[in-house]
Amino acid sequence: MQRNFRRKFLLVISILFALYHLLLPLYAFLPNIQERAIHLALAFTIIFLGEKYGDSRVKRGFSILLWLLGVAICAYVVVNYSQIIEQYGTATGPLQVAMGIVLVSIVLEAARRMVRSALPLIALLALLYAFWGHLIPGYFGHPPYTLETISSMFILTTGGIWGLLVGVSANVIAIFVFLGAFVVHTGGGTGFMRLSVRLAGRYTGGPAKVSVISSALFGSVSGSASANVATTGAFTIPMMKRLGYNSALAAAVEAVASTGGQIMPPIMGAGAFIMAELIQTPYIKIAAGALLPALLYFFSAGAGIHFYCQGVGYRGLSPDEIPSWGHTLKASVFFLIPFSVLAYWLLRNFTPQYAAFWATLTTIPLALLDENLYIKIRSFVPKILGAIENGARQAALIASICAGAQVIISVIAFTGVGVKISSSIIAISGGQLLLTLVLIALTSIILGMEVPTTAAYIVAVVIGGPILIDLGIPPLAAHLFVFYFAILSAITPPVCGAVFIASGLAESDWVQSAKLALKLSFAAFLVPFLFVHDPALLLLGPHWRSLYGLFRAVLAITFVSASFMGFFRHPLGRIERVTLFVAGIFLFIPNFAINGLGLACGLAVFLRKRNHVSQR
Repeated sequence: MQRNFRRKFLLVISILFALYHLLLPLYAFLPNIQERAIHLALAFTIIFLGEKYGDSRVKRGFSILLWLLGVAICAYVVVNYSQIIEQYGTATGPLQVAMGIVLVSIVLEAARRMVRSALPLIALLALLYAFWGHLIPGYFGHPPYTLETISSMFILTTGGIWGLLVGVSANVIAIFVFLGAFVVHTGGGTGFMRLSVRLAGRYTGGPAKVSVISSALFGSVSGSASANVATTGAFTIPMMKRLGYNSALAAAVEAVASTGGQIMPPIMGAGAFIMAELIQTPYIKIAAGALLPALLYFFSAGAGIHFYCQGVGYRGLSPDEIPSWGHTLKASVFFLIPFSVLAYWLLRNFTPQYAAFWATLTTIPLALLDENLYIKIRSFVPKILGAIENGARQAALIASICAGAQVIISVIAFTGVGVKISSSIIAISGGQLLLTLVLIALTSIILGMEVPTTAAYIVAVVIGGPILIDLGIPPLAAHLFVFYFAILSAITPPVCGAVFIASGLAESDWVQSAKLALKLSFAAFLVPFLFVHDPALLLLGPHWRSLYGLFRAVLAITFVSASFMGFFRHPLGRIERVTLFVAGIFLFIPNFAINGLGLACGLAVFLRKRNHVSQR
């Protein structure tokens, strides 16, 4: 396939991809399986004919073969939907069995091309367990299943490839991905950066704090730590290095800040939409509940950066590098308008898809304007096409992750192994909440080290979620706990993807960057334990409890961050650092008396340092 023809063909498919998902909320007349099959067919086209097409004739030929087979099988499912429904998951002959095998193989290859080998390898292990798990003696064995039974389940039912995860990808995630792409490409990206520089640029550690704020804003629409690092890091890392920040710190700051973007509503790395389906809770409640933990994550990153830069003496930007409020507000229009429209329709209890459709529509006239709100017709078409192409690539990426994870989840549900693993975790922890939380946090981090965040969350929560709920934790808190730790894997050695990418941009030693990233973000690792023990931080309970929980969380993070950085208005001694750390931990515990003791310890150190500075 000639390069120019392929590029034009992909552009047409990307436009169709965008139109299909933008119009689906208005004309959602397709049955689930048909809707999901069309979604995967479009995603297969972007994956196999796009950037992963191949650099040799053999690889290109193989890509075209996979694309044709994938689209043909999806088309078969769409055309023969009525017949498939009447079969009740039983194949009518070897053709359907073969199509099931081929479809699963294509899904795994698509995932491998988009997100490396870990996800398809885990899916392959799950399939091996489904086929030969009956040979395992004892508790983890299961009844034998035939090839026909397993293949039929994957292609003919919504318990297989056409299951919940692919459904959420097709129904909700894709349109939000296109919304994010349209916001960034039509001027929102410039608005994010200007607002970040304006708010934080002039303070101590200004460029590093710009990274935190810009990553929170970009992450709210990108939902990918890697994309966030690449987007904001290209601006903030050179800025930090230019002002004398060492390369390892620049990379660590960007990695920590960008990782938090996946926690920030509205997209949350696609996790919010899957979470809403799994716990049958409206999306708006998921996003609202996740807001305070997300803000606490960025506050912990900012506190760590502040105390570190204060101790080292890193300054902020000069006044001539700070944009005026006028320029900042002009550029902010490009994201404030679509975000306001999104919030308006969500607060009126319309579906997230419907709200995202109207929010995306408002970005189109904004593409006619430049960053100073002057009409610039010449840039209109490139902006819109750029948004469509970028959105299609991101939607295809998430579709491949969801389809790959669906294979794993289908096997877990089909064989019942998830219940057995959950029972084993309960047996190991003895039903003790803290130990159970630690085990599930470690499981989420380990899975997230190699598997994309969304897939890691799904697999971990299928196993760990029911355990936490049985221990009395609200479903939203249980799911956010798992999701939060799956995200933190991006900055947790030895496989810390966000740190690797940021270190490449900063040309730093990734080991040093990883150590600094953990040091800067240590307090963030405590936040999930806080909202599990005090669900008011997820807006589950009286408002005064939420405000009090936020108050003590802010103080706890401040004290713990200062302790780790060894600076609190002045260098801290060993006893002062230990005192502050203990004060922070006391504030994390939901008990008024213990909180008061923690506050007293923290204030004692604060007053001691203030008096010390005054005497000097």
